[in-house]
Amino acid sequence: SKQDIAINTGFVSQTPFIFDGTIAENLLYGCVAKVEGTGDDPSRQLPQLDEIIAIIQQTGIFADVLRFSFNSVLDRTKYTNLVPPLIRIRKKLKRRLNEALADHVEFFDKQKYLYHSSLAKNLTFGYANQENFSEGKLSGNSYFLDFLKEASLKPPLLDLATHLCVETIRILGNLPPDELFFMQSPIDANELDDYKLIAEHLKTTDARSLPTPEQQKLLELAFGFIPGRHKMTALPEPLEQRILEARTRFREKVSAEIPQAFSFYRKSEYIHSHTILNNIFFGRMKTTNPQTQDTINEQVIQLLIEEGILETIVEIGMQFQVGSKGDRLSGGQRQKLAIARAFLKKPRILIMDEATSALDNKSQTRIQTLLDTHWKGKATLIAVVHRLDIIKNFDKIGVMKSGKIEELGTYEELMMNKGLLYELVSGKK
Repeated sequence: SKQDIAINTGFVSQTPFIFDGTIAENLLYGCVAKVEGTGDDPSRQLPQLDEIIAIIQQTGIFADVLRFSFNSVLDRTKYTNLVPPLIRIRKKLKRRLNEALADHVEFFDKQKYLYHSSLAKNLTFGYANQENFSEGKLSGNSYFLDFLKEASLKPPLLDLATHLCVETIRILGNLPPDELFFMQSPIDANELDDYKLIAEHLKTTDARSLPTPEQQKLLELAFGFIPGRHKMTALPEPLEQRILEARTRFREKVSAEIPQAFSFYRKSEYIHSHTILNNIFFGRMKTTNPQTQDTINEQVIQLLIEEGILETIVEIGMQFQVGSKGDRLSGGQRQKLAIARAFLKKPRILIMDEATSALDNKSQTRIQTLLDTHWKGKATLIAVVHRLDIIKNFDKIGVMKSGKIEELGTYEELMMNKGLLYELVSGKK
């Protein structure tokens, strides 16, 4: 019956179907169907967290889940118990890896300019608790604009923005609004037309003489400038020094006049507007190199284990919304998720149709080793494969040609017969 199939069969296709929802919901989908089909109490039969973690480690999606966790912003009301251990991890990690991390992480230091943070973030050196002080609102915030005048920063910021605007339009102005071209641009593709118009006006007018709305757009451009990313122009050294001086004055002014508006960066406090990973570092990653991130993640995982919060962090990652049909995941991530879902179900019959085709060789080998060691004798595995190096341990191999099974037997038998499999393996025809 259909119910028997639902309960006893696990299926992973070459293009697996991923349901809109979280990673956790996708992992448990098959288990829920199995429990409901047998009439058992789901709360007693569903896999426990430690079992889920073991499976996602085995199938290789654990690193992806952990990355989603690290890139999450912590819910300050739901996870208050995580803040103290994460602060302790921050201190321990910097002690252990201060020199090793120097090339990969930009640590927050109130005495230094942060080249991988925006100019606005360098000025405020904190995060806004009020909407009108958020980075996108600063160019229209009268309090902040008055502070710029007091610090004599508005003219040099307009000069910087003028240079950014003119250079960006010169380099990218005639290119199609493709995101690829604008990855290192201070101007987003969807704002290009607005800044083209301003650039035309700047040919005949000084920035200080532009209408207020256009000055605000230029200030937005200056506030969003990140020297480490937007490399078409450098930050003038005199302006850098003035921003560092203004940073101290801004903190003193806000702390005295409107302390509720900002929370300033302090080594002993959690930054609720930043990701978990940025909080652990108390800084920002300079690189997106996967190998570097994996090396750092290993150290962070060890500290999470020492603090006893690894499982909770993984749970946060499993709440990642995968999007419609999993469109927020890569092809490899979708396949690993589908394999983990099937393994969690513990089916009697496991059907895998090119189930590892989107994985790299290392990941494919890991899955095959898992099938050979953990699943042999526990389930009937039917696999469609094209890689001949993974079939030796199967009990029976069927060689298909033109939609028909032409040979059937063990690897040794088929190789001795010197038929189709022998020809495929040896390359002979």
